Amino acid sequence: MVISVRVCSGRTAFEVSTNIRVDLIKAGSLFKSRVATKHIVLLDYNGVEVSLYPSGRMLIKAKTKEESIEIAKDLLGELGISVN
Repeated sequence: MVISVRVCSGRTAFEVSTNIRVDLIKAGSLFKSRVATKHIVLLDYNGVEVSLYPSGRMLIKAKTKEESIEIAKDLLGELGISVN
């Protein structure tokens, strides 16, 4: 799996991109989400706001790049997606 991270354009979050498609219906049922559609899931994951898209892209409002990567890996792991 490929993960890339950059600061989002508004500088309020990190944009984490992966090359893995995510089933948002499954994600919405596994996590307590604020919004869950086939286009986006908005959730608080361990106290951090995450926007998850079917392309595997995530906007993570973490404090550091490293924290955003760990959150992305943990979240994908809980979805049953192997992260090496």
